[in-house]
Amino acid sequence: MMNRFWLSLLLAWMGWVIWVVYPMLLEPDVIYYTDENDADESAYQRIKKSGVLRVATRLNGVGCFYKRGKLRGLECEILKNYAEEMGWHLQLVYESDLNGLFRALINRNVDLVAADLTPTPERAQFVEFSAPIMQTREVLIQRQDYRVSNLSGLKHKTVSVRKGSVYEDELNALSETTQIFTQFLSTRLSTLEIIKGVADGEWSYTIADEHIARSPNAQYSSLAAPIVFGEPRNIAFAFNLRSEALVASINQWLKSSRAQAIITAYQSQQNELRSADYLTISPWDHYFQKYSEAPFSWLWLAAQAYTESAFKADARSAAGAKGIMQLMRETATDMQVLNVFDPAENIEGGAKYNLWLYQNYWKQLPLNEALAFTFASYNAGIGHVLDAQRVARHDGGDPYKWFGSVEHYIVRLEQQQVYTKPYVKHGYCRGSETRDYVQRIFNRYTHYRKAIESPPKAP
Repeated sequence: MMNRFWLSLLLAWMGWVIWVVYPMLLEPDVIYYTDENDADESAYQRIKKSGVLRVATRLNGVGCFYKRGKLRGLECEILKNYAEEMGWHLQLVYESDLNGLFRALINRNVDLVAADLTPTPERAQFVEFSAPIMQTREVLIQRQDYRVSNLSGLKHKTVSVRKGSVYEDELNALSETTQIFTQFLSTRLSTLEIIKGVADGEWSYTIADEHIARSPNAQYSSLAAPIVFGEPRNIAFAFNLRSEALVASINQWLKSSRAQAIITAYQSQQNELRSADYLTISPWDHYFQKYSEAPFSWLWLAAQAYTESAFKADARSAAGAKGIMQLMRETATDMQVLNVFDPAENIEGGAKYNLWLYQNYWKQLPLNEALAFTFASYNAGIGHVLDAQRVARHDGGDPYKWFGSVEHYIVRLEQQQVYTKPYVKHGYCRGSETRDYVQRIFNRYTHYRKAIESPPKAP
């Protein structure tokens, strides 16, 4: 009888222990987010302790996404460089819809949201926004075969948008002035998917943010120039209301030269994609636009391609370079180009190689210097450009300035008394060719920019 009593007491005690300890073992997130001490801890303090900046995003191919295993998009690029500067690790948390993004932020499961968000008075009631990182407007997406010159041309035509999106309000406002038919699409479709649907003929028209319409992932040869009709509005990061220190830190970094270089490069890419509405440079403009990634806008790629091959898809050099971007065999292999004479593959491979050189060697330089050093590396090879920097450094020149400095020192690598120096690791280089190559790209780019700034007048 006594044994049964003690056994019952033991079982009761074990049951109490399990009831108390179970949540701590199997639901650590619940314990973490409801703990009073952690609730009082700011996001900035938590990040400093853990070294991890948690970012919620939709990974939808626009502001923050992966491409070839690397983070891409303006928002991702800004946050990646900010985290590097702070010595933190960037951790992306995927959320498929807007409600999930805000829920994660309010519950403090993440530190901020990067999802092309527009600050509004309604949203500001439950989240805080950073300083604007860019502005955008609504545009009408249309195909070449259904092209209209203005919004009145949509009369008795159907415009399709995702149900519940911000574009629904724009569509309702448009229907008050123009007799249009509306079609609401599944909430599961992303804006890029709907744009592709228009390009493929599944729908005739849709509405999108201009920066999405101008992104490389939204470029299709069947699409006509989009029509802008919305008012400019800001895009910003969103934070929990108790993240004052983190917001201040991000806002301060957004003013830095590095952040401004990233934003400027992105805006330049957007502006030059806008120029494609009326400016034709080559038969391959669509591919330059599709595969351009900041800081290499499509005009930079076009200028480089003309300098390489005069846009000849079957071009061959005596050194073995092939195609529009004159890819060497090893470069084509590294960039996963199977057919070097296919214009799309070749241009994509050249664009990927530019970006690889820039990201791995030159991204910390001011924008124009970074571009110049990247093009020089593309032409001569990274080893010779690093050698030219070493020669500049030993001669008292500026190793981080191309024009007027390193461009002259790379020419000196043609001289035996220079390329045999012990600090020169890659020997002879035909540096005068590289100097002229970079200068020709910059000159041609300037020529293209002037064409953009002075568009042809309507007849």
